[in-house]
Order: sequence, then C-alpha cells, then structure tokens
Amino acid sequence: GSSSCYYLMTEENNEIADNHDFHENAIQKANIDYSAANEYIRAHYNQSQYFHQTKNGLPLMEQIYDGRILQSGYRDERAMLDENGLAIIRSPLSASVKWNELESVQDCYVPELEKILRDTICPGTKLLAYCFWNPMVRGDTYEISRDGSQNMMSTPTANIASQVHIDTDVGAYNNIDDFLGIVEKNQVVSSKADNHHHRSSFNEISDAIIGGKRFAVVNFWRNVGDSPALSSPLAILLTRYDEHVAFPDAQPNMEKSKWYSFPAAASDEVIVFYQYDRNLFQPSDLWHCAIQAQARDGEEFPPRKSFDIRALVVLDEAVPEQLDRFRTNRTRPFLSFEESGCFCDEQAAIREQDIH
Repeated sequence: GSSSCYYLMTEENNEIADNHDFHENAIQKANIDYSAANEYIRAHYNQSQYFHQTKNGLPLMEQIYDGRILQSGYRDERAMLDENGLAIIRSPLSASVKWNELESVQDCYVPELEKILRDTICPGTKLLAYCFWNPMVRGDTYEISRDGSQNMMSTPTANIASQVHIDTDVGAYNNIDDFLGIVEKNQVVSSKADNHHHRSSFNEISDAIIGGKRFAVVNFWRNVGDSPALSSPLAILLTRYDEHVAFPDAQPNMEKSKWYSFPAAASDEVIVFYQYDRNLFQPSDLWHCAIQAQARDGEEFPPRKSFDIRALVVLDEAVPEQLDRFRTNRTRPFLSFEESGCFCDEQAAIREQDIH
C-alpha cells in the first residue's frame, strides 16, 4: 500500500560542534504540573514518583530558561539538536496555509517540513523514509475535536496542553506494527510531493525497523497566530541523566535538567524537538507543556493559536546493540496496549473536565 513516506539521500556533513559553555539566567518562573506524567509512569512502569512533586500534588514552581540563548552557543541548528534534542528554525512559508484545512496543510506546509527534514534534521544521513502524522491546531479557546464531529478535511483541534507529557511512548508498544498502525491512521500526505521520491509502504518501514534500522519521532511546533506567541508558550524539559540511560529506565537528574522556552516564537519559525530516538545517544523523549506567560500588571496577550505535527523518520543506519532503545528486551509497561489506551483516554477526559 502507498503512504506518505518517501526515499531520498543527502550529502555528507561531518563538522564538529562548537564549544558552548556559558552562564544562563532564567527568564521567568512557571508552575509545572507533573501529576499526569507521574500517574502515567506509575501505572505503566510501577515507578512511584518519576518527577518530584509537592506532597499535595500541586504544581512546582520551576525556572524557565531561554532556548534562543542556549542555541546561540552552537554552530547551527543540527549541532543544537545533536546535543539537546530541540532547536528553533527559521521557516518562512512560500504560500499561505489555512491551518484548519488539512488539504492546505498537505499542499502548502508539508513541503516546507520536507525541506527542514532534508536540510536540518537529517543532513549527511541516508533518510530511508518519513511520514508526517497527527496534525493538530491548538489554542486557549479550542476544544478537543471528536471522531465524527468534524469534517474529514478539517484539521483536528485541541486546547493547550498545560500538563507535562510526551507525545508517544514508543518503547511501550508491544511491537512496531502496533505503533505504525497509529501513524498510518493519522498520516498527512502531501499531494505535491517530489515525484522522484519512491513511496514506501508501512510494511517496508516495519521490515526496516525490525531489521535494526534507526528511527525517530520529531515534533514540529509552530505559532500560527497573528502575532508572536506570548500567551501560553511552549516549554520543553531538556532532560539530563547521570549515566547513558533514558526514559523509562532512569529518572532525569533535575539538578542538571532545565526547562526551556523560545520567547515570542514568530509565525516564520518552527520549534523542533525529539519525542523518541532509537539511538540512546540522541537526546529525545523531551517532556513538554504550555506554561503561563509572565505579564506585567494589566498586560494582556492575544490568545495562543499553534499548529503541531509529528514526523516519523527512518534512517539507513544500524543502531549498536548497547545503544538500542527498541531492543527486544527493553523495559516493557505493565499495561497491555488496550489497557494503556483506556488509561490515556481516562486521563484525557479528566484533563478536559479540568479545562472546563
């Protein structure tokens, strides 16, 4: 079967990242709500308190740092991504996108994301296949769109996500086909894709991953409002661990981990951050949430409107066994695929009640 996954190859690029030691000052403090993340990890992995939280479960006040300042210490966006798993990328659009219309997203935005994939996410790497999936328009005034309640040509909508979360716990899936089934169901296909790229079936992608190829999930977040994103900005936790381990096998060292935002993200910028990478050396599984912006007395910001979409990327690169996070004997959740789905649906329903 055909899909939105294409084949291509890019040039080699072996520059070494610059040194970037410098002192950082926090730009604000914000309440961070770890409760949903802790509930998920307790239910799935039997870890009682993955993130520290107050005894009564209330949000913690955390320091937020400026991702733009962090990125200024690196040679380019790829070096920033290599070391931290997040970056902000200049991305002026050549055509106007109607974000609430899937066809417009497919025709006018996906080609720009394909360019970012080639130029920034995977330069110097053979990119076997990629697929964009799970498009979402979010805003302070939006509600979760329900299956059947919207036109199939409309982009799904949701409120801002104010609780700490990751988009998808890839390692929790029983097998790669369960995960790819979710991706295929929610894929976005560009009708203007380069005809020279060979379309790849999800069966071929499955075979490549079962054969040990590296794959990753990357989130592309964009402000699509009429002014810079000042209300409910995105914050991302740059997780640091004490050893060469990652979620869910260890807790992040919160003395070394920091929360970052990219202040006043403009409509010609896109924030890119890893939600999974098979290779342990690539920082990924970056927890994130919307935070409350600090406004001066009497200052009001326009409501946030943002668009996010994920990319599954498959690389023609084998992952060494000791770095393979998708190995057969990886840590598995206690809940089955179906039980996990029920748990997440219940969490979403509770969050929706909290919004109202």
